[in-house]
Amino acid sequence: MQIFNSRFGRVMTIATIGLLLLSAYVTAVDAGVDALVSTLPTVALLSYIVILVFWLPRVEIDEGGVRFRNIFNTVYISWAAINRIDTKWALTIFTSDGKYSAWSASAPGRHSAIFATKDQGSHLPESSYLAGTIRPGDLITSDSGAAAAVIRRIWESKRDQAGIASVSKKVNVPPLILLGLLLAIASIL
Repeated sequence: MQIFNSRFGRVMTIATIGLLLLSAYVTAVDAGVDALVSTLPTVALLSYIVILVFWLPRVEIDEGGVRFRNIFNTVYISWAAINRIDTKWALTIFTSDGKYSAWSASAPGRHSAIFATKDQGSHLPESSYLAGTIRPGDLITSDSGAAAAVIRRIWESKRDQAGIASVSKKVNVPPLILLGLLLAIASIL
């Protein structure tokens, strides 16, 4: 199994939680332990929201298909269900049931396209090219492009094989319960 996480999301999570912990420390030094105790639930809530949004989402690729673990839901798409793969705004897989985007594999900004080198767009799977060119989201140095390249290689090799087309969706209940619990605690204190 291959797992793709957002590099930007990881950096953003560490930096934000670091700032939140620093603010808690400054609160403890300036206002005392009582103020720190009343601040900790809010720091925990904000830290968890940052983890939920930026750290946990990922793209998983295995022998059966592709799993997008997003903030509130998880979608598993079998190889046979995939009709098209796009990276215009984020890694998006089109099926006969609809389209599914990966929160953790967004396309890069315009600066990535400007500074891209020719070798970043070479040796990609055939379905990456649109009229002989590729989108910035298909560059292998981007979060969307790295995952899309692996997905396209496997999908192209399995496209002609018989298989059951299936898409399963589920809500990520445990993270939502924890979020609700932290919200309740932060609002009480």
